[in-house]
Amino acid sequence: MSAVYGVAASVGIGVGDHLTRGAADRVGIRLTLASFFFMGIPVSAVGALVMGSRWVAADIFIGALTGVIAVLAIGSLYLGYASATAGVVAPPAAVVAVALPVLVDLIRGTVPTVTVVAGMLLGMVSVLLITVSPRIAGNVRRGFSFGLASGIGYGCMFIMLDQLSAVSGFWPVMSQRAVAFTILAAASIGSRSPVFPSRAVFKTIIHGSIWGGIGAMFFVYGLQHGDLAPVTVTGTQYAAVTVVCGMVFRGEQMRWWQGAGLLGAVSAVALIVAG
Repeated sequence: MSAVYGVAASVGIGVGDHLTRGAADRVGIRLTLASFFFMGIPVSAVGALVMGSRWVAADIFIGALTGVIAVLAIGSLYLGYASATAGVVAPPAAVVAVALPVLVDLIRGTVPTVTVVAGMLLGMVSVLLITVSPRIAGNVRRGFSFGLASGIGYGCMFIMLDQLSAVSGFWPVMSQRAVAFTILAAASIGSRSPVFPSRAVFKTIIHGSIWGGIGAMFFVYGLQHGDLAPVTVTGTQYAAVTVVCGMVFRGEQMRWWQGAGLLGAVSAVALIVAG
């Protein structure tokens, strides 16, 4: 059942990523992310209140730490994109972010069935296929290093979120969003730049934040009530959702290996759920 929450998380995060990516193309990543995390505060607070979540200090602290890690992971990812093409940066970021939690779950002694293992392996390959690009240019070593750092950051964030107790619900998500927004807002103020974009772009980000916030809450709920590895693998298949949204709503072309990755992602989810 925990994998189902990961699937729901992928849908929400994937749609949110599609919407905010369009905003980032217009106003830049810092303004977009600041607005995204800002709007994530009320979204997660509403979720916490609806679910009757309790305020647990230790979990709130973990959530706040993941807010710092989220900014570092995203920052590393985009520093990588500034150094080299996506074909250099995205694959290590995507694969390491999935592989680390799977490895930790195995070290803990969680032994999944053969079907689940097959699904997780297929899921990691699928993420690689969806994110890979044949264009390799720029400072390859620097781009790869930033992509690797981003993947480590995301993987560590997923592992830390797995430590949350079920009773705290979504309050840690709110603290994560609040800390991440504070860091980005401080960076903007320090550089005498605006914290928020224009109203028109902000409306787009609101929609993306709602989708992404709901996806994040499904992800955390899955971790609180299930196993780390299946939730992480299924929850990180959001790249497939983003690709489909780009093809349907932006007229983007799907390359053959992305199509193979998409089919692999669906098959991976089916295997994990069946297992």
